[in-house]
Amino acid sequence: MPIFRIALLLLAGGALAACSTIQPQSRDAPSQLLLADGTMISGADGWCIDQATTQTSAETTVIVLGSCAALAGDLFQPQPNVPGVVTISIEAEAGEVPGSEALEAFFVSEAGRAVLARNGEADSVSIITTRHEDGLLYLHASDDSVGPNASNDIWRALFDLGGRFVAVSFYSRDSDAIEPEDGLATLLAQVQELQAANQG
Repeated sequence: MPIFRIALLLLAGGALAACSTIQPQSRDAPSQLLLADGTMISGADGWCIDQATTQTSAETTVIVLGSCAALAGDLFQPQPNVPGVVTISIEAEAGEVPGSEALEAFFVSEAGRAVLARNGEADSVSIITTRHEDGLLYLHASDDSVGPNASNDIWRALFDLGGRFVAVSFYSRDSDAIEPEDGLATLLAQVQELQAANQG
């Protein structure tokens, strides 16, 4: 199990999301971004790319998405059904991607829960539900170590996109009180958008 690869994807996305509060601004808010390797990043309905916080390294690209209306500073622009921040973490190099059942077995383990925890301690995380289908793993967990005002909900989708390991994560504030079905729907919509944008 490539623990370091999983940790790299999740930690990179979590670090950017923790410092990304999408406030109304006036700047470009594209819904699509073409990466150098040809991967097309496309936001689901209402989600646009925050180019100011998106980062690329030798190992991973992390794309931050927020409300199109908030990023553009224009309330007439599209908005997602739920408030929050979505990150898409994608490996720079193609390689073998673990299957959904292997990923599920990892995340319910102590080592996997430690990777999910903001403080790195497995006891801080409780797995609420997992779901795997067609090679994808959807994960909903709770992290007691998150910072003030942040929701302790963890929403993740992990999968193979053209041979690259991808993690889609959804973050919200504690005050938003996202329903489980809405968190899952947010992940599903973004995964489907990415897959559709990279068909062929």
